Amino acid sequence: MSYVGEPFDLDLFFSYSHGSDKEGDPTLRGWSLAFVRELVEELRADRSFRDTLAWFVDERLDRMAPLTDQLDLKAGAAALLLVLMTPDYQASEWCGKERAWWLAGQAARGLEPEGRVAIVRAWPVPPQWPGGGPWPAPLVDRAGQPLVGYPFHAGEGRAARPLGWTQWQGEFDPKVREALLGLAADLAQRLDDVKAELDRRRGARADADKLAGAGGQTLYLHGRADQAPCWERAAGELLASGYAVLPGEPDPLERDPARQEAIRQQRVETLTECDALVLVGSNDGRAVDADLIVVGKHDRQSARSRRDRLLPCALLDMVGPPVATPVRRQTARIVQADWLDATQGPVTTVVQQWLGEKAQQAARA
Repeated sequence: MSYVGEPFDLDLFFSYSHGSDKEGDPTLRGWSLAFVRELVEELRADRSFRDTLAWFVDERLDRMAPLTDQLDLKAGAAALLLVLMTPDYQASEWCGKERAWWLAGQAARGLEPEGRVAIVRAWPVPPQWPGGGPWPAPLVDRAGQPLVGYPFHAGEGRAARPLGWTQWQGEFDPKVREALLGLAADLAQRLDDVKAELDRRRGARADADKLAGAGGQTLYLHGRADQAPCWERAAGELLASGYAVLPGEPDPLERDPARQEAIRQQRVETLTECDALVLVGSNDGRAVDADLIVVGKHDRQSARSRRDRLLPCALLDMVGPPVATPVRRQTARIVQADWLDATQGPVTTVVQQWLGEKAQQAARA
């Protein structure tokens, strides 16, 4: 398993040209593999990657398996693509296939490739691709400009060579290692970023799967003590349908600011363990307004900042007019609280349908 985790089996795929001559002598392969080994060692110096970093370079090929199938599979399964850019790379048909396979792997996983391609400019290369055309995807930005990449060569013209060109059979000198350190640090940060995004997506999928279930979810049902009948009716129906309801009673009426703040803190703490927030809409319009802003917006945001959860929010309208005014419904939309009409039917029916819709939306995100 890779450091970044599912859906990627690999963290890095190294794409380079052997630079073979007409006799088949791979003039660039030795330096390229030495570069890869040195870069991987620098990455693995970080304890986070030591036992988890997964990478592929063609010296790891299975000599008894089909070449095309292996490279297609490995390129598509990598989170980051690292290109050793040389004129030979630009002219290589195989390298073009590797780029296409990597891009196809990202598309199959529903991920954009931007920000996950590193170009190591190991040789001065023409600004135009062979044939005079622009650089291909994914080696360009949204405006079609080639990625800046990392300069990794010395000299100009015919004297230009990759850094460490005369040393790869032994050890790279400190200048080469220093250049590798900067690249390794950037790759490590990008892998961290990708991992964090994938963790967020995995968490969102888990939340969506749970929301889609027919009962069993934990709902924070917010109401006020002076409107207890509405809260108790909603709680009773939800409990009878298999939902867990927190807290065990509506909020008490408190005038003391310190006590109000203590209730809010406890509410936020409880919200972090819930799957959804439902505000009971009573016939007190001003209380509904306050609940939308204080609980539906601020307290919900606080809970989500403590624990990255979907935590969808809805106002359960059990009254209808005059509470369901156009202004109030618009306010609910602004604070991202759905309006559920429970004036004509069972509470459980509208809540269950709403949770199913939120699960579908989360699955598409």
